[in-house]
Amino acid sequence: MSLAPSPAWTAYDPDAPASLWAIGTAPSAGGPVEYALSNRDVEADALWAARQLDALGIGQGSLIDLIHNYREGGQFWPFYLAALRIGAVVLNGMATPWDVGRMEMYARRFDLRAVVGVGEQTLEGLGSFGFDPAKVFERLPVLVAREGAVAALKAAGLDPHSLAVVGPIVLISAPGEEGAPYDTDEWAVEAQADGRLSVTAVGPRACGFERLDTGRTGRVVDGRIHLDPAS
Repeated sequence: MSLAPSPAWTAYDPDAPASLWAIGTAPSAGGPVEYALSNRDVEADALWAARQLDALGIGQGSLIDLIHNYREGGQFWPFYLAALRIGAVVLNGMATPWDVGRMEMYARRFDLRAVVGVGEQTLEGLGSFGFDPAKVFERLPVLVAREGAVAALKAAGLDPHSLAVVGPIVLISAPGEEGAPYDTDEWAVEAQADGRLSVTAVGPRACGFERLDTGRTGRVVDGRIHLDPAS
């Protein structure tokens, strides 16, 4: 399914806010949904991402590693922009088993402030290559893991933050924190009668999501999304 408009693609240009920047991909109940991102949308999302990075203690001079796949570029590119603007240094890697060597090398050779986006496939790859996650991540001040990897990392003696990609939104919650904040200036998230979470764009975004069924269930309380773990 595609929600992309017809205007021609342009390179990122904050001075042309309405111009199309790229096409992102959002997970949904019906499968991946392509959606348009304008320059204005990227700016808005980068401002929110900056708040998320600040909450992780990432600032000028911080070295961070972002783990994601190409199809998540719409959700993660604002984190690159936000990090670069505050003077952080950004490395990256794929959320796949075969790319764990790069992440392990970064964690071993550099003083990383954070690794963001470690998932089940990351842990699978570490095991396949004989790496112990407890050793790989032991020096990290901040580890942000996708939901499916949190329990295994806790069992290894680590205390990760939790990350979830819900439609076009990235949710990050600290250990022990109830729910995760989201940008209420850009998105309205509703729990339907059956608990299914839907997302609607409320900012003047290029893609007018209207109650996109995310395929997740949970609750929305005071600007925080509480996901049901099994959904």
